[in-house]
Amino acid sequence: MTWLLNLVAGARGWLIAAGAVLVSLAGAFAAGWLKRGAYEDGRRARGRLAGMRERKAVDEEIDALGPADLDRRYSDWLRDGG
Repeated sequence: MTWLLNLVAGARGWLIAAGAVLVSLAGAFAAGWLKRGAYEDGRRARGRLAGMRERKAVDEEIDALGPADLDRRYSDWLRDGG
């Protein structure tokens, strides 16, 4: 019977070590998850900023066109016969 108690006592140390490894892996996973979220937020913000810059450039180009050029540009977007 004492051998069973010794086995449990020996396994206790291994279980504590295994638990520590699992906790550290969970912490690393959580840290990576949070970093990925921050990276995605930054990537989306950069995409929105690029879209705003492109929109501004197109708006400035349209504002600089004369009436005849505007009509020609708009007619490119209309369907034939419409």
